[in-house]
Amino acid sequence: MWRPLFAVVLFSVMLPAAAVDFSCLQYGPLQIPGTIVRQTYAGPPDYESVTKGDEPRVIWILQLEQRTCVDANRQYPREIIQLEIELALAPEQYQQYRSLLGQKVLVTGELRHGGANYQKRLVITPDDIRRTSVLP
Repeated sequence: MWRPLFAVVLFSVMLPAAAVDFSCLQYGPLQIPGTIVRQTYAGPPDYESVTKGDEPRVIWILQLEQRTCVDANRQYPREIIQLEIELALAPEQYQQYRSLLGQKVLVTGELRHGGANYQKRLVITPDDIRRTSVLP
């Protein structure tokens, strides 16, 4: 008696999760909403600890409202459960977008894999960042 009841309960819990659209992003041009924040990482000489003397490296991050994934292509691997994308800004863009730190924004740019040159697995080179009041 418990097995059929358990199966019905399990199925009713799994059905809404299966109905949610988990479509992944694609590498390349895109628009994506999020919140811009700064994060500090350890730099040279040891890349281990700022408190132990390594140079602090401050990067800007686009924090996403919900986790996302990115489909693999010929150049980059598939990424799953990503909540942050590093912003690869040109030096003049830091001043241009400084007022947007902590704000909800819509970023337009090129999504690529971070690899060894960045702190995060996903990186976007923004063409434009605009403040938005509501994230889709």
